[in-house]
Amino acid sequence: MTRRSREAAERLRRLEQAVDLISRSIEKIEVATIVREPASALSADAYNGLRKQIVAAAGERVAHLHQLARFAQAVESGDPAPLPSLVREWSEQAGLLRVDDPSDTGCFDVLAGSGSALRMLRPAYVDQLTGRPIVMGQAERFEPHKALPRTSRHADHDREVPR
Repeated sequence: MTRRSREAAERLRRLEQAVDLISRSIEKIEVATIVREPASALSADAYNGLRKQIVAAAGERVAHLHQLARFAQAVESGDPAPLPSLVREWSEQAGLLRVDDPSDTGCFDVLAGSGSALRMLRPAYVDQLTGRPIVMGQAERFEPHKALPRTSRHADHDREVPR
């Protein structure tokens, strides 16, 4: 790297730091404005957004309590049959996606084994909205068996012959 390119890289690094510092300062000014001037449009929007989040959180809590009550009823009845359908329903409502394909290595921890193929041990669960893993799945490596030739027995011989 030449002297000029090193100097240019250093100047670029200092500029990036300055822009980052300015950006953080602007965010602090915006927050201070919201807190000091509650009558401003920016403050009104911020408080409205906060109010909506609180209302949504309360609704989510009630939905969660409803799910827990239904879960408790299914467990206490002694009949576990409705549980799988309840869990599928709740997962769909929440946007929780079950991933069974271990080739998506961003969702699976590969625990052990050797070979070129992956086998799922435990599924992964992913937020359908963001694609972020919620619970990592588990997989292991294995060597897939090669297909053996099909054989048949001849009546007059006591040996296997490939078809």
